Amino acid sequence: MKKILTLAAMAGLTLSAFGQGQINFNNRVTSVTPAISAPVYLDTVGGTLLSGSDTSFHAALLGGATTGTAASASTVGTLSLLASPSTAATWITFRTGTLAGFVAVGTDSARDSGLAYGSTGTFQMVAWQGTETTWAAAYADWKNGLIKAGFSNPINSPVTTGPTDLAVPNLTGLNSFAITSVVVPEPSTFALAGMGVAALMIFRRRKQ
Repeated sequence: MKKILTLAAMAGLTLSAFGQGQINFNNRVTSVTPAISAPVYLDTVGGTLLSGSDTSFHAALLGGATTGTAASASTVGTLSLLASPSTAATWITFRTGTLAGFVAVGTDSARDSGLAYGSTGTFQMVAWQGTETTWAAAYADWKNGLIKAGFSNPINSPVTTGPTDLAVPNLTGLNSFAITSVVVPEPSTFALAGMGVAALMIFRRRKQ
């Protein structure tokens, strides 16, 4: 009996060591306070909502330790692409009709965070229009001007405290965002001034 109890305890410790907390990937949760309603748009926030009638629209959730780097216009970031613990799904599409702009997660909204139970991580929603199936590939194509993509504000959130914790935390504080073409930086004032001076010098030399 003692051996059985010892083995059971060791098994429990093993599961705990390899366990990871979960987070709820859903940008529309109206049953909580404060409610979460952060639809995703095309080109401009407040404009056209992304609809699942166009299956080229993809969405995913990134996550990792709070020391990680979120995606931005200058970096793909260091957060990982999170997967469903039940289906292993990473990217998903959007809902249609009056619920366009919201992810079509259905009952498969939980995502393994890759973090220890009860810890706090940084999470960020990303979306793109294309056939890419990973955020790294989508970001690379976006930077090359091939597709439209975008990312939400990063938020910090706790994850579930254990394998029996059914209160999966939501993305509280998530804001709406839009997927757009990559923004090409405009020449700075100093750069333009330098070009003007160089052109003037060339003109004077030719005139002489």
